[in-house]
Amino acid sequence: MSLSKGDRYKLHIDELKHTVKSMGISVIVASNPRNPTGQVIKGKELEELVELGREGTTVVLDEFYSWYQYDPELKGKSVSAAEYIDDVNKDPFILIDGLTKNHRLPGWRVCWVVGPKQLIKALGQSGSYLDGGASHPTQIAAIPLLEPKRVQQDKEALQRCFLEKRNHALKRLEEIGLSVDVPPQATFYIWLDLSGLPEPLNSGLTFFEECLKEKTIVVPGIFFDVNPSHRRNLFHSPCGHYVRLSFGPTMQELDRGLDGIQRLVERARASYAKDGHVKGTVGGYKQSGEEDKSAGRLDARASGS
Repeated sequence: MSLSKGDRYKLHIDELKHTVKSMGISVIVASNPRNPTGQVIKGKELEELVELGREGTTVVLDEFYSWYQYDPELKGKSVSAAEYIDDVNKDPFILIDGLTKNHRLPGWRVCWVVGPKQLIKALGQSGSYLDGGASHPTQIAAIPLLEPKRVQQDKEALQRCFLEKRNHALKRLEEIGLSVDVPPQATFYIWLDLSGLPEPLNSGLTFFEECLKEKTIVVPGIFFDVNPSHRRNLFHSPCGHYVRLSFGPTMQELDRGLDGIQRLVERARASYAKDGHVKGTVGGYKQSGEEDKSAGRLDARASGS
């Protein structure tokens, strides 16, 4: 399903039900909270999603960002569909989580899956055959991190720290003239709309390349475009005027990146005001000439991101 900025990327359960029934969908795969928009399904909507699963559709949820919550009502809490699952062996729900995001330990490669016993058994057998699973030392080291008192302490500290960085980043972007219409309610990402910038800087790809000159990294929006079978040319992507920013780094590093974006935007606006166009940008992504060749290259980059 395509979600809209107009209603804050809200997932409408009624529309989802209609899509599931009309198209005969048997499996739904989603992240919650969601990367890159930073929005989250919670409360009654999450409960309704669980009910939808009980009607015959398996639901697979990536809950890796479940601790990153900025709603005051969720202070010290996390969001998980597990709250609404009655019987883990009967409800067709598969929940995926791990130490990668919430515990900030991506290098450990320790994750887990909650689901019906037979499914877990099959996953274990497959994992054993493919890569042997997570290393034994890291599994042992993870045990104290999952002690309930430690989890609550870490969760509260994480929310305090990342709420401060989120608010700081949003304020800096507004001062730069890049207001965020739909601020993140979860995760540590900002889905930034560039459509108000002069061409070609309003393209996520061009903005990305120009940010590199300022030693700043953003992720072009088209890398998040769900485009099965590459049916749509990526130059027509609804994500084309977006980039994803992360406020995961330290405050000092975050400000270094935002300073780079500020220099870039100020330079572009001054050039546009003076000459009617932006000078010095790469402008290497066009819709004519090598469009098909470029689109093929961009598809490859997106699929590998």
